[in-house]
Amino acid sequence: MTTTRPRIGLFDLDEDHDEELPGYEESTAPAYDSGIFDHPITTYCLRQYDRKIQVLVAYGPSAPASYRITSNSFRIFSKKPDMEILYTSPEMRQRSLATIAFDSDGPLPWRPRAHFDHVSGDGMRQTYSMESANFADWTYSIGNRTFSWALDVRPVSLVLTEADVGKVIARFTYSAAGMAAGRGGEVGELSIYRDALTAEQDGVDKAVCGLMVALKHLKKMGRHYVNEATEYQRRDSATTRGTGATRETGSLHRVW
Repeated sequence: MTTTRPRIGLFDLDEDHDEELPGYEESTAPAYDSGIFDHPITTYCLRQYDRKIQVLVAYGPSAPASYRITSNSFRIFSKKPDMEILYTSPEMRQRSLATIAFDSDGPLPWRPRAHFDHVSGDGMRQTYSMESANFADWTYSIGNRTFSWALDVRPVSLVLTEADVGKVIARFTYSAAGMAAGRGGEVGELSIYRDALTAEQDGVDKAVCGLMVALKHLKKMGRHYVNEATEYQRRDSATTRGTGATRETGSLHRVW
């Protein structure tokens, strides 16, 4: 004898179900667009204003901030720092951001050393020490993280990464003139990528300070890096001018 089970229709169930699917706020939904991660959040152009002053200005009409870097020469009998950085906020308010000095003394073995005194937005001043163990890359600690500005090629650039992490946080790409750029000339382009360090303006400021130490040291050592026109053509073929190079997280191609 075969028993036939009655078919239950969709509307034959009279039970009330209290459980509802969990909701989410639109603002907290995960972002799946890899372009947000792979492309710069801000791109700056470093220009040589005159013999002593360089200006780092963001591309686009909504530039979030700018920096003016003044180099002081002939410091033998002067107490002035090697460099002074002035910060201009989006509201066009200017303040002294940092002073940078290279240190001639220190523990053995000797290596290039420097420090910068950074002033935060609330007026707190803190000193950050930097050193170059291999006379090329510059390392410094911010909080419990250690960062390094290192030389890279294809194109020739300085790349900011965290120790033992391959993720590129910022990249400065030399122009065809580099640090030898004349008045009004472009020294290079700085691309800032998304990272916990660069999530706040304070972290971007400290990245800029570290970059200026590395750039100044290489110039003092007579290492004038530039990029040929073909390198810029290769870079611009993949990106639009003013958006910076795409983010690369692989092994760096080092310059020695």
